[in-house]
Amino acid sequence: MSAPRVLLVSNGYGEMAIAGYIARAIAAARPDARIEHLPLVGTPPVAAWPPTVGPRADMPSGGLVAFWNLRNIARDLGAGLIGLSLRQFAFLLGRRDDVVVAVGDIFCLAACSLFARRPTIFVATAKSEYVARHSALECAIARRAREVFARDAATAQALNARGVRAAWAGNVMMDGLTATGAALPGGTNSVRIGVLPGSRVDAADNAAAAVRRLAIVAALIRQRGRRVQAYVSLAPTVTLDALLAGLLRGGVAVAPTGAGDGVIAVATTESLDVAVIRGAFGDLLRSSEIVLGQAGTGNEQAVGLGVPVVSAADSLPGDPDRVSWYRMRQQRLLGDALLVLPAHDDEAFARGIVALIDDAPRREAMARAGRERMGGAGAAARIAQAVLAVAAKDEQP
Repeated sequence: MSAPRVLLVSNGYGEMAIAGYIARAIAAARPDARIEHLPLVGTPPVAAWPPTVGPRADMPSGGLVAFWNLRNIARDLGAGLIGLSLRQFAFLLGRRDDVVVAVGDIFCLAACSLFARRPTIFVATAKSEYVARHSALECAIARRAREVFARDAATAQALNARGVRAAWAGNVMMDGLTATGAALPGGTNSVRIGVLPGSRVDAADNAAAAVRRLAIVAALIRQRGRRVQAYVSLAPTVTLDALLAGLLRGGVAVAPTGAGDGVIAVATTESLDVAVIRGAFGDLLRSSEIVLGQAGTGNEQAVGLGVPVVSAADSLPGDPDRVSWYRMRQQRLLGDALLVLPAHDDEAFARGIVALIDDAPRREAMARAGRERMGGAGAAARIAQAVLAVAAKDEQP
């Protein structure tokens, strides 16, 4: 068999990372494979792998347009979404790949199956039976895929019952959490809390809100002789300068360490220590007792490792529709592994965190629920084998 040609297509920031996990698994099985990535949403870093191809641009919504979020759809339309989509469809029409892997929601699959016109494998990341049943139209589109990998067992079972060839191979999100061995700070008297501000344009504001609330948490537990050690994750799509500016707005001046990865910036206040972490996400999650998360994929990876996650109901003051629907969806998806607290009262939010710190049985129950909902690692390798099997069967001259 000649070198397989594989195009991964994603439509979300978290989906970019998932596409990368699958690409690495394909390359491990077939080092000669030609693998490229078309992101329908967002712009990966310049040095991203696999190589990025095709038209791409950042949209105001960051891809959060599910459930007919009309405000976000209107903002994206104003930013040129239709023109971008048409250019992306034209790009797909001109491809000659052996197999296409659609990573994301049903729109991503529809674009691939209609325009790429090549055998398509669908890695469904966006919808679960825990949140909402697939519509008849969604099932009809899903039947066009050569194979569907659902995000959980319950969804795979429901899709199969409706004539979709679906399987559950585990959760690809859990395949990218290898520990690097990075040395993270935090003494025995510290409560270690991860902060996941996300990868979209609101990441700096989310980080500001998180450290503002953690300063209150630190003041509440200081009388017990304990400190708070915060690990703030820097996503590849967020600049360090923007994140540091956000942390400063939250009341903490964080200074760069000069390191390229691991702990790249630090701050110490009276009872709160802050470390900004880059390139060591698995280490961050494994070092955290609790996570404050406004992320999508990051939150789900955290609960999959058994780390309880606390989220704010809304992330942008004055724009509650921005994520309130999204957080509600995530709470249904993750069940008891996710605690959502009101965002408008920092004092009440902080007291909720302290109550969780003090409630070991609840944290243990949240950890069990997260592992059950997310499942284990290994899905990327299974999907890679399916991709290569389709490429071998449908090889073109």
